[in-house]
Amino acid sequence: MKDRPEEILLEEAVSAYRGRTESGRILPSPAWQDLPPESRDRLFETQLQSRLIERALSPGGMSATVRAVLHRLRAVER
Repeated sequence: MKDRPEEILLEEAVSAYRGRTESGRILPSPAWQDLPPESRDRLFETQLQSRLIERALSPGGMSATVRAVLHRLRAVER
């Protein structure tokens, strides 16, 4: 693991944002790769909670992930 505390890695990895290659392939979070394996279960649970909160706060009941997927699908349709 790099010199970043686990809490910072978890905070970075819980985000729905993911980088992409030039061809559009989604890249895993660098913070996720730096987490020790035993922390990844905790990250998963935190991500689930975050998505529930996002959905609860969204007028349409959609998480950031759902909005991003719909945005990409609509762009392909054009």
